[in-house]
Amino acid sequence: MFVVISLVSVLCYARSNAPEFSLSDISHSGITKAQAEKLLIIALKHQKYDLSLDGVFVDGDLEDKHGNPPHPGYYDFSLGYDTPNAGAIEYWGLFSVSSQTGDIWEINQCQRIKFHELQRIQREIMKKTGATFASEAVQRRGLGCTDE
Repeated sequence: MFVVISLVSVLCYARSNAPEFSLSDISHSGITKAQAEKLLIIALKHQKYDLSLDGVFVDGDLEDKHGNPPHPGYYDFSLGYDTPNAGAIEYWGLFSVSSQTGDIWEINQCQRIKFHELQRIQREIMKKTGATFASEAVQRRGLGCTDE
């Protein structure tokens, strides 16, 4: 009985620490930058990044002086760790999130992030936007990565 209660407690704790992603707030025009960041955080936690460390940050301010993103159709975020002990910022990755599909790529290593829960959310995003992974293949080439 104790094992069952402990397991339920662990599952509840894990779920409570995951950011909420509301599927009802997705518009026909795609996800917002804030929604893209929430989706990225879900993916990063699944990838076992420890976002609770002091000094860890997700930076979404990667636009040019005119407010244009480096990769049209995507929101770009850097993930890093700033600690006074290291004397420098350590960057863990550069991530691009599609506004139309929720597709997430770590573009330094050209790795697409995929797992069941993310794919479920992406299917719902694509239902609202009408986009597909195939329909943005040309746009995806702008990331500098090829499809798997």
